[in-house]
Amino acid sequence: MRAEAERVKASGKWPSPRQRGSVRRMGKALLLLMVGAIVAVFVVPLHGKTLWDRAQRRGLPNSAVAAVRGAVSFFSAPPRKRAVASAAPAAAGRRAPEPAERILKAPPKERLSSEDRASLDRLVDTHRR
Repeated sequence: MRAEAERVKASGKWPSPRQRGSVRRMGKALLLLMVGAIVAVFVVPLHGKTLWDRAQRRGLPNSAVAAVRGAVSFFSAPPRKRAVASAAPAAAGRRAPEPAERILKAPPKERLSSEDRASLDRLVDTHRR
């Protein structure tokens, strides 16, 4: 029980159907643009070679095929079940490190000579002023 389109009052401030366009027309326009781009890649030469010829010379189609095959095998393969490893065998082979082994020795402190200390003090004093 739908009302006829002419008898239903339009609500809101919608433009007329001719002004607002349609999704179907936009889809057709997008399809034509995509087909045109694909044809251009294979047919239209730029500086003597088509884009497809340049891509073949650089090995792009081979790498694209490998990427697609990897994606297809990833999605078509059944999910792998991971084996749960117990913690006991792994811990049995290891021993706890000694406290002395865990602490790394600090590098030796640098010592300034008296001349270097005096020049550093002069430099700090000049920047304070």
